[in-house]
Amino acid sequence: MSKEESKIKEDSKEKFYSVPNVRPDGGKNSEDRRLYSLSLSQIRKHSSQFSDYHHKPSPFSLRWITGWNPKAGVINLNSRGSTTVFYAACNCGILYNWTTNQMRILQGHRHMVNCIAADGDGKWLVTSDCGPENLITIWDSDDYFPNKTYFLPHGNMRVSKVALSQDSRFMLTLGYHEKTAIFWWIWSSGQEEPHAALNVDIPKDGVLAMEFNPDNTWQFVLMTKTDIWIGLSQKVFVMERGLLKETDDYELKIRMVEKKPEINMAFGKLTCFTFVSITSQILVGTSRGAIHVNGYTIEYQENIEPKSFEFLKFVKALKLEDTKINVIRSIDGVIVTGNNGGQIRFYDEQLKLLHWLQDLSVDRVRSISFNISPRSYKIIDLKCGIPKKCPCWENVETERDPVTGIIRQKLIKKNLPTDATTSGKTFLVRDFIVTTGNQGIGFVDFVTEKLATILDYRVSSALCVTVHPEKPYLCQGFADGVLDLVNFSQHKLFARIDLREHYKVVVPPSDDCIKYEYEVNKPELSVTCLKYAPSGLHLACGLNTGQLLFLDPVTIRILTQPFNDSQHAIKDINYSCDSLTLAFSDAGHTVCVYKYDCKALAWTFIAKHRAHYKDITAVFFTPVMNDNGDYKLLSLGADRIMVEYNIGASSGEHLEIFSLDRMDQTAVPLAGFHWPTPKEVDAESQRTDLPMILVANDEYKYKIVNYATAMTLATVLGPRFESPVSRMQLVSRKEEQNVLEYILFATKNIIGLQKLPLDGNPWKHVGILGHPIQITDMCYREDLGTLFTQGARDICMCQWAANYRAVDSTCQQGGIDLDPYYCLIENGRPGWLFQEIRDLFYYIQILCQGTFSPTKRTVKDYIPIDSLPDLMRALGFFPSEYEVENLLTEAKFKVYQPTPFAEVDFEEFVKLYLNHRPAFGEELGRVRNAFRTFASLEKEDYVMSRDEFVDMLGSYGECFSRDLSWYLLSILLGHSFEDRASMPEDDYSFLPETISLRDLLINVMGIQEVELLGDQFSARESFGSSWGSSVTGTSDDRERNN
Repeated sequence: MSKEESKIKEDSKEKFYSVPNVRPDGGKNSEDRRLYSLSLSQIRKHSSQFSDYHHKPSPFSLRWITGWNPKAGVINLNSRGSTTVFYAACNCGILYNWTTNQMRILQGHRHMVNCIAADGDGKWLVTSDCGPENLITIWDSDDYFPNKTYFLPHGNMRVSKVALSQDSRFMLTLGYHEKTAIFWWIWSSGQEEPHAALNVDIPKDGVLAMEFNPDNTWQFVLMTKTDIWIGLSQKVFVMERGLLKETDDYELKIRMVEKKPEINMAFGKLTCFTFVSITSQILVGTSRGAIHVNGYTIEYQENIEPKSFEFLKFVKALKLEDTKINVIRSIDGVIVTGNNGGQIRFYDEQLKLLHWLQDLSVDRVRSISFNISPRSYKIIDLKCGIPKKCPCWENVETERDPVTGIIRQKLIKKNLPTDATTSGKTFLVRDFIVTTGNQGIGFVDFVTEKLATILDYRVSSALCVTVHPEKPYLCQGFADGVLDLVNFSQHKLFARIDLREHYKVVVPPSDDCIKYEYEVNKPELSVTCLKYAPSGLHLACGLNTGQLLFLDPVTIRILTQPFNDSQHAIKDINYSCDSLTLAFSDAGHTVCVYKYDCKALAWTFIAKHRAHYKDITAVFFTPVMNDNGDYKLLSLGADRIMVEYNIGASSGEHLEIFSLDRMDQTAVPLAGFHWPTPKEVDAESQRTDLPMILVANDEYKYKIVNYATAMTLATVLGPRFESPVSRMQLVSRKEEQNVLEYILFATKNIIGLQKLPLDGNPWKHVGILGHPIQITDMCYREDLGTLFTQGARDICMCQWAANYRAVDSTCQQGGIDLDPYYCLIENGRPGWLFQEIRDLFYYIQILCQGTFSPTKRTVKDYIPIDSLPDLMRALGFFPSEYEVENLLTEAKFKVYQPTPFAEVDFEEFVKLYLNHRPAFGEELGRVRNAFRTFASLEKEDYVMSRDEFVDMLGSYGECFSRDLSWYLLSILLGHSFEDRASMPEDDYSFLPETISLRDLLINVMGIQEVELLGDQFSARESFGSSWGSSVTGTSDDRERNN
């Protein structure tokens, strides 16, 4: 490469640099400085130059977020002709350009973003969340790169408010503990601690707003419902040798602006405030349409410099409007207010009305944010007619505005708004963005006085979502009965139906009615479930009333009358493979079945059955048909029951049951689907005709179950995040001539991909935070690799792009053989547990060969399968008889083997042990809860008598005979063989007369330091939380780090 080409290449990279991020080091660290200055996407692009950089693979990339958080507010970043708005959605900050329909997503928060801020130029942006692991991030809006991040800025306190000064020098944060804590930061210094802090006697959640003074950024103001607090930051001075010396420390001072108590009673509570530059006043709006004036002088004076905050005082209160003032702003020499009546009014500095906007068709104005740069224009007074036909219009030349740097806009004088004065002067201010109650976020062009909606606002949360299998359509159902059809490729609303409005009943007044008013009754409908058929020809809609609707899949027009075959909310809908049979489950534990008549082109109700006594967690069809030609239908419930239905034999609206089996002993199934035989299974030597389903349960396990016999064929450790897998789907992708299969899964708030085959390898799955609180529904478009997730309480829908290679690369990093499993063992391969596993594996061989055998010992790599239960118990895993049966079945047949094996090698044994043992170890809480079930409360402690304890062992669960109970309990309490020989077999006098939980744990079970163990097991939530706080990565990063 020549020197010129090298220089051009270096110059092209300069545009990626963020100057405040470049460290002032010498030339020897130029590569490091370059790394610090690049954003994440740019680092990936130039990753070949930075071989030391590694980023965590993400299974999904966030492409779009529909919805926003109105509590965080909206900031207008329009400057020099740009059209960008900054707001919060879900756990991200959003920069949205509504003219180009482009979205920049600022990711990095674990919890919902509740505060945003920006400086006066829109260069620096701030996002803050309010969760336990809260953080504040400062972003560069030019390259969307996080310039500074503060982790737990208030310690254990949660951040409630954030403000950034106009000159971007200072940042103010507020949190609540016993008092209101105010932290003041010079964030550009890089210091991790606040430069000044102050505690104020304001009750929790008492501060409504907080801002810096734009003309004097050393001042700031807090507003509560009743008072205004003005604060000041300044250097600390000390007296040394009689001289006043300035230090490097800062301090905060704050005082409340006093006023008479009856002022609030007469004019209402405070709602908003603004600074007026020309008069140095602070104007405060109230809930009764009044304005409080706070200033340094009683008389109105212009060009007043802001004095010491000690001299600010309440001047007077004026009643200006009839409704609550929600927002007040000072811009371009005028005062702007927005009220609950949907009106926007403009006043001069003396609060005289100049202009108003009231034809925007909004219910109320929540906030107003003006363009950053002022309007650049040139007013032309045409004398000769229409602009397009007037030669004067074309001959007018507009120059570039020296302030904004853009060409001035030509405006016709007669078309411009005028003020309310007698002279009717032209009245112009810069354009602004307004947030409303019914129109969402809108842009107001002040010249035309028209509102253009940027983002819609949904008050109610979305409960369900489904995607068309072929067309770019996505259907959402909301709690207020609204259905939205969205084109997800263009991100535009295509159609909307309000079911409450559609099914409203208008009752005319009776003849003897005095008022003669019509009575309108709207049903309280909510859309609880939506589902497109696999063919894309049908769209089913389930309601909270149990009614089922069928909609047009392209226009969401209602095609049928509601089916009223259920009285409870519909929870889940599924179609058969041919899209001609539909089944749904409701909140009343009932399964209903419908069929489509291709001749009559109509859906008909077939039958229903209530086979579960607890919630149904999954209902689905298999691709296998019965003898009568119907696809097999299965349902799983929280009662641990699996039901197979016989649709063909059903009649008289009664759904026949083919089989009903208890499928597990303790684990509750949360999700399931038909499990196909893997293609790598040899049809000649292995079984390929097994009817199987895959079930995910609440014990963080996958189970392959033969639904014909209800036998568990395999148990596999699943993802171990904060919560178990509750949704999953089998997906695939093509790579050259091969078809690779994955499991798309979701926990309470995590989404991820898992590579097949399932073997418990923790490196085969990768997860990412989907929503900060909970995922209410999700759907996947396999041909596009696009996932849609709906969140709870954040009122947002996220659109993700699948990244299968992230799972493939992570799986390769895990290694082969037992290498990926060492992270599941305490302290890994060199740890004591693995050494114990290896020693006991060979010790079992000695027992099988005979302890006192004189023959030569032969060490093998395998042990008899029948010895597996004893070896598991020796390692601290005590399976029940049911679990032992599953363990031996899996070890013998390995799911697909027609003939049983008799031995198992060391590697397979380790995998069996890790997959079958509890995902988080034995839980002390389970023992405590079980004991309390049978014990009685006496003197604030649960106890059982000796006889009750023995009877419990022989009467419930997997029962012990009295002889076996006596034998085992005598061993557990330390009696030797000689002691047992001298004791009667039915004598339990070695047990205490009354047994408490502590006696059971310490004396019988031999658990020492019960209090310490209790703390250890109760820390599981924080243990899981540490996993969930990682935005991207596999669920077992913590073990691998060990």
